[in-house]
Amino acid sequence: MKILVSVAGVLAMACAFFVLRANHWQQRAVSFEQQAGEAQRRENNLRAQVVSRQQAIADIDARYTQELTHSHQELARLERDVAAGRRRLQVRAVCPGVSDSGTAARLDDAARARFDDAARRDYFTLRSRIDSRQINGLQDYVRRVCLSQEEK
Repeated sequence: MKILVSVAGVLAMACAFFVLRANHWQQRAVSFEQQAGEAQRRENNLRAQVVSRQQAIADIDARYTQELTHSHQELARLERDVAAGRRRLQVRAVCPGVSDSGTAARLDDAARARFDDAARRDYFTLRSRIDSRQINGLQDYVRRVCLSQEEK
């Protein structure tokens, strides 16, 4: 009988040990599931941030691309108008050697002063390169995309 009690005691201790081990592994499984859920939430949050940034970039790109296209078209139209004589370029200039009294000593040519062809092309080239919309687009990108990342 002592042997039977001893065997029953050992079996009870073994069962208790296995129950405790099973409980331990079940708790670890729950912990891993919670960690996996948290990782999934972080991933979803990051994906949403990426999509939001991509949308902001696309909006900025569309807006400023449209403005730049319009600006280039306007500049091309102005250049064609000047070339065709429908518009004139006006330049504020000081002519050296001309008195300030307003009277001319002589009149060589009755035509108005104008740019030569090379200077006119240079004017439009410079104007197209100085388009502030490009700078505004980059500044908007920095404000809406780059700096918004630092705030989060």
